[in-house]
Amino acid sequence: MRTLIGKLVFILMLAGFAFYAADGFGMDSKQRLAIIKGLKIKGIVGENNKGLLEFRTADKSAAAVVDEENAERTKAYSEIAKKTKVEVADVGAQRAAQIAKEESAGVWLQDAEGKWKKK
Repeated sequence: MRTLIGKLVFILMLAGFAFYAADGFGMDSKQRLAIIKGLKIKGIVGENNKGLLEFRTADKSAAAVVDEENAERTKAYSEIAKKTKVEVADVGAQRAAQIAKEESAGVWLQDAEGKWKKK
């Protein structure tokens, strides 16, 4: 059973994810996030139930951007999991739930059962 402090640290780390993920390792983070937003609006990518971006169409022209974002997210999830002593998959699932709540209408989201729907 996690302690109250562990839960608070976990929540704070998830909340701070946006700042951590913004570091980027190639493209400027603002540029990358703007491209991703456009891909989501066009329905090319969606947010899966693991807290990662996933292609929804055959158009993979922005694969490098999506791969870079997913790599950053995976790295952050791994570090959060290590610090909070939870499974990486749990961190990703928690982040996916948070993203689903915050996401704009019209974006593809994958529920916990693996079914896709537009918000």
